[in-house]
Amino acid sequence: MCRKIFIIGIILFAFITAAISQTDVKNNQSKRREIHALWAHPPEGGKTPAEVRTFVAKCKRAHIDVIVMNVKDSDGRLYWKSKKFPQAIAPGYENFDLLENLVREAHAQGIKVEAWLVDFLEGANGAAFREHPEWAQLNPDGETTLSEKLGKTRPYPYVWMCPARRPGYVDQWLLPLFEEIAANYKVDAVHHDYVRYPGDVAPDSYCFCDYCLTHFPRYAMLSYETRPDERYRVTPAQPRIEANWWSDPTMLPANWDKLDRREKADFIMNGRTIPGGAMADMRYFFYDYRANNIKTFVREVAENVKRINPKISVSAAVFKNPILSGRFLGQHWDEWTDWIDVYMPMTYRSHFAGSFEAYLDHLTETTARQIEWIRHTRPIYAGIATTYLYREEFKPFDEIRDRLSEFQALPASDTRNRAEKARLIRIAYQIGRPRLAQFAPATERDITPLIEKITANDGRNATPAVMDELAKKLAAFRADLPPGFAPPEKLKQAIEAARKANPDGIAIFAASTLDREKLWEVLEEEFKD
Repeated sequence: MCRKIFIIGIILFAFITAAISQTDVKNNQSKRREIHALWAHPPEGGKTPAEVRTFVAKCKRAHIDVIVMNVKDSDGRLYWKSKKFPQAIAPGYENFDLLENLVREAHAQGIKVEAWLVDFLEGANGAAFREHPEWAQLNPDGETTLSEKLGKTRPYPYVWMCPARRPGYVDQWLLPLFEEIAANYKVDAVHHDYVRYPGDVAPDSYCFCDYCLTHFPRYAMLSYETRPDERYRVTPAQPRIEANWWSDPTMLPANWDKLDRREKADFIMNGRTIPGGAMADMRYFFYDYRANNIKTFVREVAENVKRINPKISVSAAVFKNPILSGRFLGQHWDEWTDWIDVYMPMTYRSHFAGSFEAYLDHLTETTARQIEWIRHTRPIYAGIATTYLYREEFKPFDEIRDRLSEFQALPASDTRNRAEKARLIRIAYQIGRPRLAQFAPATERDITPLIEKITANDGRNATPAVMDELAKKLAAFRADLPPGFAPPEKLKQAIEAARKANPDGIAIFAASTLDREKLWEVLEEEFKD
């Protein structure tokens, strides 16, 4: 009897212990504090210690825990006193170290600082591309990304640098930048952005530089370097020819060394892994090669900066879906968890189709999936960009701006197209005018007569001076929106939608748009402990 009582006691003790343990886990989860991060650009940070102090104070009022400051921008300009690359320091910052001042002021307020670098993007006139044009990514025609277009007409203004080439941009320029920050600044983390290929402008066109054309076949081991003259055929043991891949056929064409760049690129994108096979599947290895190049770079950054400063963290701004971005961008970020300490996925509305209400639902679902993809082995901060929340509010004015730009490029003799642009401008203004009158009546009174002059008589009376004046008025309006034009409720709803997935934090893009859209008070309210 005593033994039975003893056994029952052990079982009850185990049950109670397990229940207490589960309760502790739930309590710890409920007590986990949500982290608030903010992406910011140098103009918001300032050019003097006083301006930096003012910016940090604004962040403190908004309950920001982490300032992610851009210190290498999309033109390759640097915002710290780089001793390794002084030629790349941004104009106006030669004598002011933004990073040093920001770290000092932010840490004094208990705010962490992450040094945000735009990784593989450089300006056409940037120091890296100017000094080393051979480091740029090339398409099958041997052209850089400067040959691409934004939309139908606008020239693409950036150069993407090759992540694979060694020696090259990665080991001679980019890694040394990360290392310099880790060695000389008390930042809490370094932050990756544009850590990928240019898949948002040309998903399948880069990189086909000489280095990649040499090393891609070696990466996939499409032929042997030993006994290079020997070629092997498929052993047809199975009726489906691709099922005989294990029989070790030579996959690289016999005339590979005689092919030009375009012919090699065509084989990589449209060739067959198994000679004579039905599947044009060689591109699979191309996408895998690119993803491996990016993963290798991410690993190198983490290893190098932590070797210099073991306390430093590494974070990354990434596209919302690592499976799709792996294919289109080489950004298979769910495979980086050994080297990334915090992920900040860009779950921006611009990356989703549908209505605002649909976006809120998809934001919750996508954030939950991101946590699943990495098995919650690293923190996820749901990234929200404020500007893109206001698609409906901005659309009429963006339409006017774009059609006006096209109108300005038309000759006076093109009466048919001028009439069409005038009609579209008139329609867009009819849609946007009521909201403009509600929130910015003075602007509405200024713009209305300009719209009328440009659209009257099928656009025949539109002069360059009037069109220029309207363009300036529209730009000034978008640069400094009246309070309420960007409804604060939308940002609140987006934050709450992200919270439903229980991420570790919320990251807001960006300080500049909070200024422009008058939304700082939303964070002051929503980010209270």
